[in-house]
Amino acid sequence: MTSTDPSTERESVTVVTIDHRHGNTVSAHRTEAGAQRVLREHVETWWHELADEPGPVPDGPSAAIDEYFTRHPSDFYTTEVVELLD
Repeated sequence: MTSTDPSTERESVTVVTIDHRHGNTVSAHRTEAGAQRVLREHVETWWHELADEPGPVPDGPSAAIDEYFTRHPSDFYTTEVVELLD
């Protein structure tokens, strides 16, 4: 039975979709940290694709993610918070 009480909070997850040359990678995370972690792992794995001399991966997770997806010619990502219905 679904609650009709508007004060009842539903659980949500952050869905990360990474589009890349090998297809799509989709994952769901209970925390923003989990979503950032999967993006950072993608960045670290594929950083070498940025250029002949891509330089080091930035230390800060947000900086690394922003720089990678700004510079990469074909990789991009989306994040969406989705409410769990049951």
